[in-house]
Amino acid sequence: MFAEELKAVSEVARGVRPASLMLRGGKVVNLFTREINEADLLIKGGTIAAIGSGYPAGEEVIDLAGSCIIPGFIDAHIHLESTLLLPAQFAAAVLPHGTTSVIADPHEIANVLGEAGITFMLKASENLPLDFYFTVPSCVPATEMETTGGEITPGQVERLLDHPRMVGLAEMMNFSGVIHGDKAVAAKIAAARRRGKPVDGHLPGMGGPDLQAYLTAGISTDHECVSAAEALEKVSHGMRVIIREGSAARNLSALLPAVEAAGSRWFMFGSDDKEAGELLSAGHIDEILRRAVGQGCDPVAAVQMATLNPALHYGLTGYGAVAPGYRANLVVVDDLQNFNARLVIKDGRVVAREGALATEIASYPPEEDHLQTVRLLRPLQAEDFIFKAGPGVVPVIGIIPEQIITEKLLLEPRRDENGAVQADPQRDIIKIAVVERHRRSGRIAKGLLRGLGIQQGAIASSVAHDSHNIIVAGVEEAAMAAAVNALARAGGGFAVADGRAEVSALLPLPVAGLISPEPAAKVAAALARVTAAAQALGAAPPQPFLTLSFLALPVVPHLKITDRGLFEG
Repeated sequence: MFAEELKAVSEVARGVRPASLMLRGGKVVNLFTREINEADLLIKGGTIAAIGSGYPAGEEVIDLAGSCIIPGFIDAHIHLESTLLLPAQFAAAVLPHGTTSVIADPHEIANVLGEAGITFMLKASENLPLDFYFTVPSCVPATEMETTGGEITPGQVERLLDHPRMVGLAEMMNFSGVIHGDKAVAAKIAAARRRGKPVDGHLPGMGGPDLQAYLTAGISTDHECVSAAEALEKVSHGMRVIIREGSAARNLSALLPAVEAAGSRWFMFGSDDKEAGELLSAGHIDEILRRAVGQGCDPVAAVQMATLNPALHYGLTGYGAVAPGYRANLVVVDDLQNFNARLVIKDGRVVAREGALATEIASYPPEEDHLQTVRLLRPLQAEDFIFKAGPGVVPVIGIIPEQIITEKLLLEPRRDENGAVQADPQRDIIKIAVVERHRRSGRIAKGLLRGLGIQQGAIASSVAHDSHNIIVAGVEEAAMAAAVNALARAGGGFAVADGRAEVSALLPLPVAGLISPEPAAKVAAALARVTAAAQALGAAPPQPFLTLSFLALPVVPHLKITDRGLFEG
C-alpha cells in the first residue's frame, strides 16, 4: 500500500497526475527559510505532494485569493479533562480554529480511574479528524499528601510508553524524587529515555543548583514559567519552554521577551487547562497566536512555536510544516495577524470552513465503571465544616488573580463564643474544605481562603487538581454541605448553593467526575450558568471553578489544601 501511495504522490509532484486537492494562489509560509511566497499547493491523499506553479488543475480546486497557508496547529501541552469534554467533543470545538493535533497528558482521569482512565482516553480519541497524542502520566498520585482513586506504577509506565500514540513521559512533578534518586521515579524516567522519548518537566519558580540537579535526569520541557528571567535560565540549560496561555494561568505576556532574547526555536505554545466556553468564544491556539503577534512577536516565529517546534520535540515525523512529503494538516488563514481560519484541512480533507465544522465526528461512549465515581461515606451536614483554631493568626490561602500559585497569608480569623472559626465575608475570608471522594474514608480537611470574593453561599467542584477529591468554599456550613451532596448525587461536576443552602446551579460531570458527555456548546452554556450563579454570590475570578480547582494542587506553591490538610510547597 505504501508503495502505491508513494507512486501516486510522486506522479502528482512530477505533474503527470492531477492532485486530489489543489489550493490555488495561496501565500505559503515556509518555516524552514521564513519566506512567504505565493504558490499552488498540491495534495494527494493525506500528503502534500508539491508546492509551485504550472501544475495541472487538481480533481478539486480551491482558490485562496492570497490567503496564507500554514501548518495545522499543535497544542504542546493540554489536559483534555480540563475542557470538560470528551475527545470527540473537543475535536469538534477546536478543529474550526485550526488545531489539528494535541499533546495531551491524561493524568487527571488517571488520578481517578488509574490505567483504565488512560485506556479510555486512548480509545475515545481513535479515528477522529484530529490527532491525539499523549504522554504517560508520571506522578499518579502527585504526592503522598492526598488520596487518589488510581495509581500509575513504573511497570504500567513501561507498558503504556509502547503505545504508538504515547510520545513521552508527562510532567515530572516529583522534584524531590528526581534529585534524590527515588527508585520508582528513576525507573519511569529511564523507561522513556530508553525509548528515545522526551520527559516533560514541572518546575514552578525553580532555578539555580536545584534546577540543574533536576535537569541531570534528562528532563526537557517546562510549562510553569511565569517570568522572562525564569524562562531564559531554563532555556540557557537546554530546556524547551512551553508558553502556557490557558483559562486559569496566562503567561504569554510575561514570557514573550524571553522569546525575543533567545529566539523562537526553544519555545512552544500550550493551553494546559482551557474551559469549553473559551474554546468556542475565543479560540484555542489561534487565540494565542493573535495575542502573541498583537504584542509584537514576529508572525512567522509565532507560527513556528505553534507547529514545527512541538512536532520536532515530540517526534511527530511529517507534522508541523508546509512542505512536500509532510502531512496535509493545514490551516488557511486570512492573514498572519488575526489568524482567522478560513479553511482547515486534516489529512488532505476539508474538515472546517469559515469557523464551522465540515465533517461528522462520532463519539465513543463512556463505560459504566467510569460513571458514579463520587463515593462519600455518608451525606454531609453543616457540622462537618465546623472547626476550631488556637489563639492568634492562622494560615490562610490567598488567591493570586490569573495564576495557579497562591500566597500563604497569616491572618486573625473571626471566632464565635466557643472558639469555632467563622467565615468573615466582609474581610473576604471564607471557609474552604476538601472532602475525600474515592475511598469513602470520610476524611475532610478544613481551612480558610481569601480572594474568592463570595459573600454568601458556597461553590463546590469534583475537579480538584490533581487528585480530584471534592473541593468546596463558602460562607455558611449548611451551604457547603448542600453543594457537596449535590455533586455526590450527580456523579461529580460543579455546584452552587445559595445562602439558604438551596442548590441554585449544577453542571454534572459524570465521566470520572471530570467530563461531560455533552457537546461543547451545551457544556459551555451550563458552565456559564454555574459561573453566573457563583458570581451572583460575589465570586471575583472570571472562572471561579477553575480557580477553585487549583487550590488543591500541592505541587504548585505556596499554600494549598488536600484531603489530608493544608500543604505548603
